[in-house]
Amino acid sequence: MNRIIKTVLSVWAGLMGLASCSVYKYVPEGEYLLDKIEVTLPSKSDRTVKKSDLASDYRNYSYQEPNSRWFGLFRFPLRIYSLSGASNPDRWVNRTLRKWGEEPVILDEILTDASEKDMKRALINSGYLKADVDVKTSYSKRGKASVRYELYPGDVYVVDEIRYTVSDPQIAIILEDNQVHSLLKKGINLDAGILDSERTRITELLHKHGYYSFNKDYISYVADTVNLSYEAGLNVIVAGEGSDAEGNPNPHTQYYLSDIDYYLMDTPNFSSDRDDTLKTIDYKGFRLFYPYDEEKPLLRPSVLDSHSFLREGMLYNTDSVSKTYSSLSRLGILRYTNIRFEPLPGTADRLKTNVYLVNLPKHSFSFEMEGTNTAGDLGAAASVSFMNRNLFRGSEQFTLKLRGAYESITNLPGYSGDTYLEYGLEANLDFPELLLPLVSQAQQRRSQATSQFSLKVNSQNRPEFYKTIFSAGWSYLWSDGWRKSHRLDVLDINYIVLPWISDHFKKEYLDPITSKNSILKYNYENLLITKIGYNYYYSNFRLKSVSPFQYSVRIGAETSGNILYAASKLLESEKNANGQYEVMNIAFAQYVKHDFSFTGNWRIDAINNLLLHVEWGIAVPYNNSTSLPFEKRYFAGGANSVRGWSVRELGPGTYLGNDKAIDYIKQSGDIKIGASLEFRSKLFWKLNGALFLDAGNIWTIREYEEQPGGQFFFDSFYKQIAVSYGAGIRMDLGFFVLRVDGGMKAYNPAGNTVYQRIPLLNPNFGRDFAFHLAVGYPF
Repeated sequence: MNRIIKTVLSVWAGLMGLASCSVYKYVPEGEYLLDKIEVTLPSKSDRTVKKSDLASDYRNYSYQEPNSRWFGLFRFPLRIYSLSGASNPDRWVNRTLRKWGEEPVILDEILTDASEKDMKRALINSGYLKADVDVKTSYSKRGKASVRYELYPGDVYVVDEIRYTVSDPQIAIILEDNQVHSLLKKGINLDAGILDSERTRITELLHKHGYYSFNKDYISYVADTVNLSYEAGLNVIVAGEGSDAEGNPNPHTQYYLSDIDYYLMDTPNFSSDRDDTLKTIDYKGFRLFYPYDEEKPLLRPSVLDSHSFLREGMLYNTDSVSKTYSSLSRLGILRYTNIRFEPLPGTADRLKTNVYLVNLPKHSFSFEMEGTNTAGDLGAAASVSFMNRNLFRGSEQFTLKLRGAYESITNLPGYSGDTYLEYGLEANLDFPELLLPLVSQAQQRRSQATSQFSLKVNSQNRPEFYKTIFSAGWSYLWSDGWRKSHRLDVLDINYIVLPWISDHFKKEYLDPITSKNSILKYNYENLLITKIGYNYYYSNFRLKSVSPFQYSVRIGAETSGNILYAASKLLESEKNANGQYEVMNIAFAQYVKHDFSFTGNWRIDAINNLLLHVEWGIAVPYNNSTSLPFEKRYFAGGANSVRGWSVRELGPGTYLGNDKAIDYIKQSGDIKIGASLEFRSKLFWKLNGALFLDAGNIWTIREYEEQPGGQFFFDSFYKQIAVSYGAGIRMDLGFFVLRVDGGMKAYNPAGNTVYQRIPLLNPNFGRDFAFHLAVGYPF
């Protein structure tokens, strides 16, 4: 306790010292520190521009931004920079402080004038042809300057009439057939951005109809703004491909694919000259070139055919090119793909097509080590993996992984051992296609699917028991573009066997004479789980996106045991002593489960984001099961849940754990509800900070004697929502994120007194604080 308090006081003292450091240390005399930038629309101006547009669009035209503030409040990066010494700037400590911090932003009147001109130009390009911008700069005695840009847009010009002048009759037909997708509509602003986007849209449209050499420079506009009604007539001009001797425009050339060649090599540095160093295979209208010293090509020609949308004699189409890139990128044996087109000599409308494929090594090995910390018990784990990326010459990926773990267990009196050993063997085989009967090659090509098969065995040797889990899986994965993905688990079998359980553990927890822990007993019996499930994922998240809002949604459903139960009932099989049907003397689980999660990300500015995460789940055991298998139960607390509690220490409901040896099972449930609000801010160097507020809990479907207060009721569950708050530091190393979070309980539904239920009124670090070290973001 005293150590924690001293640490907090030391950090606080350090922050106060940092805050006291002058931000003007490196501001030259006579210059001003830029403190604030505003873009406003004065009340006396014509209100034809939305204020939201001002904040997001026109603010971006400012060439200067004040120094960043942590969480939008504190300019600590500038203060860190100010800590560096001026007398010896080359010292390591000074260079480090300057690297981590931010140099003061000094008001530059030249850049202010340039920003004013760009804002005015942007308003004019948006259709406000008579716009004006006024700049007002205010200076404080303390050496700060604030700049306010006042926008006076005036009335906007709108498009009143749209005409097309197209010299190529075939292009005119294409544009008319696709007019519904045009960005140009009567009544829109005469916006240069929209006009340029329409040029891009027309160019992309024509690229999908064979016009390989067409570019948007062939498209121009003439706007008639002479009248005084603020309405403009717009003429869209699409020029021809040069002109003939008499000055008449030539029609644009539609190109067809010809001479499609694939080059499959292990290096990008090779020539496509067809000499004795390359072998050739002709297959269904294309040729495959591969090294002469290889008996067979690395990939079967049929694999390339099923993953390519390019066909001899077809019109050039950028959609087909993009789909081919996407499909070939799914072949794990390929490092990268490059598709090149060039006019075929001696022809007027043919494109020579070369597809260059560079492969990865067929085999690879990897070794991983990690440290573990389970409720204070330290241990280590290691794994070695072998991968074959091309098992049957179709980019089938076979992985074999061997894993072992060791952990020293404390606080387990009455048992003969104090160590935990785990070892497992896992084999996975992925096919880059949909392995189903009666599926045509065209359907395979469109599906962009992966078929997965897996076999696993995992053994856990603890002082309390010895458990072995045998698993087999069969799944399909496919996507609809980059936003949507699907996963169908056709069959996922888990056979859980406990050949040995400690006599002490049996007597203490499982013996029906001395215990009525039905949940515990169920989870320490041999069990068969035969799951089928479906998961849908939608996301519009993109790296380095400046979109103000991005979000993702995940929906899942699974069920187990229904077919086995129906067959057992139909065959009138006998039930065991617990009233369960069995398969080969092993009871099987029967349940249905649903999960949902939503994550939204609001971009506040370049360094600050606000995220909201909402999730829920429910699983119902029925017929052949009275409770859920442990692997399918929900838990709360931990680095990715309500962070004021350690993992598996919250819930269900108002239940308070009282036995560390088995609480990890008893503090689990059938229902989960959770929400988190997190403010993330870039600090300095590779460090990001976060402030968070978490809420949630778990519950059981029915009342269990060993989990009093855990049952879910609609009229009271909201009173049992636990709440925590806290802060965290994240180190973003690019390939992974190391996260440290500290959470404090704010509301504890398991508390007996007012101060225990509402720790926020009387914080106690020893009682209410939870520390979390994790890899990756919580959502």
